[in-house]
Amino acid sequence: MGIDGGGEARKHVCVTGNWGLLSSWLLRSLLERGYNVRSAIPKSADEAAELMALPGAEERLEWTQLAADLMDYGSLVEVFKGCVGVFHTTSPSDLVSNYPPEMIDLEVRGTLNVVEACSNAAVNRLLLTSSLSAMVWDQHRNSETVPVASAAGACIDEKCWSNLDFCRSKKLWGPLAKTMTEKAAWALARDKELDMVVINPAIVLGPKITTSRASIMAYLKGVKELPQSGLFAYVHVEDLAQAEVSAFEIPEASGRYICYERVVSELELVDIIRKLYPHRSVPSRFSKSGNPHVLTNEKLRKLGITFQTSEIVDC
Repeated sequence: MGIDGGGEARKHVCVTGNWGLLSSWLLRSLLERGYNVRSAIPKSADEAAELMALPGAEERLEWTQLAADLMDYGSLVEVFKGCVGVFHTTSPSDLVSNYPPEMIDLEVRGTLNVVEACSNAAVNRLLLTSSLSAMVWDQHRNSETVPVASAAGACIDEKCWSNLDFCRSKKLWGPLAKTMTEKAAWALARDKELDMVVINPAIVLGPKITTSRASIMAYLKGVKELPQSGLFAYVHVEDLAQAEVSAFEIPEASGRYICYERVVSELELVDIIRKLYPHRSVPSRFSKSGNPHVLTNEKLRKLGITFQTSEIVDC
């Protein structure tokens, strides 16, 4: 499969899903690269006006209500017709404590509708946004009783999956939803022989001006249980969007890709947590008694996709 540099081969693409932050940056990136883009109507008039002010939007950005209703399979087929690619973005699940469990079935069914519709509409490639949380939650990696020596060498890569039973036992509904959804999507895509590429981003921060302790603290504030046990990695949304467009265009791209800019060290994270919650004890998994994890995005880097690693500053 190839989506090359221009012309008729990449005339129309569609952006679906309910993750407004990523969707808006995908629209920017796709318009910059000359695509004609179909997308769900933004929730606010101000956001719609801002996006329509982007260069090329008046000529090449088309709003469609059909892309928003993932339960309407027939409408998805209609809106996907003529598209060489579909970008499906669902809300992130890094905040493991606030995902409504009743949404799991809807997320799975909606994504399966997208996969089926892409197949029937002869879409060349589906770019699905999943999450790193579909990889990291496993009893063996997240147990404080496992000796550090036995866990330290375990590298989290694209072969890893979160354990469904473990997620259920810990009521980790967000990671459970992402894992179930991605596994179901892969099963159907293979059955339909659909070319699908999946990006598994780490924690997604807002647009990159600078990466500050304040931005990470704002993300963590109010979270009852911190994301990935013993692991805090992030990527900025504009870099994620650029990585997704690149992975869509590169013919050799296949399978899953972990996407992150930087892993925050345990010492840095402990310091941030102590400043954010001075009267709360630091979770043991972020102390020296916790199990250190190793994360790699080597597979993504082999596609030539790189990020400029930003330092965390005090502001």
